[in-house]
Amino acid sequence: MSDTGPAVDAAPAPMDYQPPAISQEALSIDDAMRLWSEPPKETQAESAEPPQAATAEPEPAQAETAQAEEPASSEEPEATEAETPPIEPPRSWTKEAKERWSALPRETQEYLAQREQERDRGLNRSQSELAEQRKAIEAERSKAEQARKDYEAKLPALMQALNDANAGVFADIRTIDDVTKLAAEDPFRYLQWQAHQSKMAAVQAEVDRSNQDKATEDHRKWADHVQTEGQRFAEALSTQDKANLKSLMEAAPAFLNDRGFTNEELTSLWQGKEKISLHDHRLQSLILDGMKYRDLQKAPLKAAPKTLPPVQRPGVAAPRGAAKAQNVQSLTHKLSASGSIDDAMELLMAQRANR
Repeated sequence: MSDTGPAVDAAPAPMDYQPPAISQEALSIDDAMRLWSEPPKETQAESAEPPQAATAEPEPAQAETAQAEEPASSEEPEATEAETPPIEPPRSWTKEAKERWSALPRETQEYLAQREQERDRGLNRSQSELAEQRKAIEAERSKAEQARKDYEAKLPALMQALNDANAGVFADIRTIDDVTKLAAEDPFRYLQWQAHQSKMAAVQAEVDRSNQDKATEDHRKWADHVQTEGQRFAEALSTQDKANLKSLMEAAPAFLNDRGFTNEELTSLWQGKEKISLHDHRLQSLILDGMKYRDLQKAPLKAAPKTLPPVQRPGVAAPRGAAKAQNVQSLTHKLSASGSIDDAMELLMAQRANR
């Protein structure tokens, strides 16, 4: 017993340590030392737990870094959505529809924009196809028109050839008695003559139809020409000329008669039955007067000085030049106030007489 006592005192146990229960069986010195030297199982479990807790819980610096990085990752979708460009409304929409465009969801905008693009592509394709068809139709129409013109141009020559052949081969057949005699004496030649006459009648009918079509086309073109030129003339008139147009049109024939045009010529020219050349002296005179009147209108209006006639002795007539100059001056004032063509022509005649 004295041997085991010092061995037990040599290894003091912790404060909380409860020694294991010792069986009633006798223990050897080695077994007793082993029991006192091994730590308890609860102490081993507690010593093993701190490393696991250290592994699970991050350090304060790492935790702050993780917290700082988390908002950046959550804000990336918002930044991407903000950078997406807006979708423009379709150009074909009205102003009211375009104002409501921004209130639509983006998915709806994308769908409508895609449908509008498809519609525009289809419309452009249809327009291109129609343009190609129109070109093809115009080309065919031009070919047909050219073929018709060529055919009609050959009709007079063909008719002349038939007349020449009739005068050469059937020169002896001139009256109805000659035809009757030919039918009785030479039926075969009579059939040839009859066929030739039928051919001549058919060609002549084509010539008449061509002439009628040409006359109808010329009449249509002339009607369009009259309407177009009438509109242009009415647009070029001043307000005062429009008010006096009826009286001016009534006075125009007499004015043209004074220039050498007869009423028959004026009627034919007005209906388009005749044409007038620029070399006609009457037309050149009208053009010259019109140029002078234009220059007179463009010239700046200057206040003419009031020149009093020289004092004459009683019983002495005034010189003729002074009277003409005074007349020109009064006509100039009259034209400046009215601006009518009649006053301009009167002033022009007075200026010519004063030369």
